[in-house]
Amino acid sequence: MRVLRAKAARKALHFYKVTHGIRDPYTLLVDGTFVHHALVGVKTNLASRVEKVLGRDVRYAVPGPVLDDLRNRGEAGAAALEFCRRRCRVIATPRACDTVAKAVLHLVGEANGQKFVVATHDRVLQSALRRVPGAPLLYFSGTVLNVDEPSRASRSAAARHERVQGRLTEDEFRVARAIRAQDRVSSNVVAPPPADRSKKRARAPNPLSCRKPQKARNPHSEAGGDKKRRKRRRKQKE
Repeated sequence: MRVLRAKAARKALHFYKVTHGIRDPYTLLVDGTFVHHALVGVKTNLASRVEKVLGRDVRYAVPGPVLDDLRNRGEAGAAALEFCRRRCRVIATPRACDTVAKAVLHLVGEANGQKFVVATHDRVLQSALRRVPGAPLLYFSGTVLNVDEPSRASRSAAARHERVQGRLTEDEFRVARAIRAQDRVSSNVVAPPPADRSKKRARAPNPLSCRKPQKARNPHSEAGGDKKRRKRRRKQKE
């Protein structure tokens, strides 16, 4: 199961890397519920657990209202508050963001332009983040740290982006239209009927496979019967 979870986490992070440009080193935007559940509920080393999923170079960030919320919890939120002060970069939000959920959604925006990986244990906030395209979600399921599979909004945004990237430019469309017109003209030209190859015609024999005829020998010519010999004339001595 552990191997399958690690494989699913890598697959989800690769999806966001390819489709939305969210890549290592990651910026993890945390809220108080996530940190409190990890330190108090699961009683684990949060930085070590996150490192196994997102890598060693993770940068932590926290909205300002999260610190206010943890302070209001008193002793119950002391451990989470100390972690956020020590490890996280505090990001200010407008005064209108008077709750943690509003602050997180404000920073993520409509399309997660700052490329956050968001970590929360708030179920309502998780549902709201799944409606934001390109917002990876990290959460604890019991004692297991999971990367949420890409949401429907993220997959739809990726599909729209692929369709836009696949569209032709004006010049490319003009060239494609000219090619289609040329294909239509060439298809209207009457082609000559194909030759009838059903009938087999006799062909000349292969000269290499034919044996050359041998000439008949003349026995008289070999014996020299008809050939006249020239007589040698001797000179007489005086």
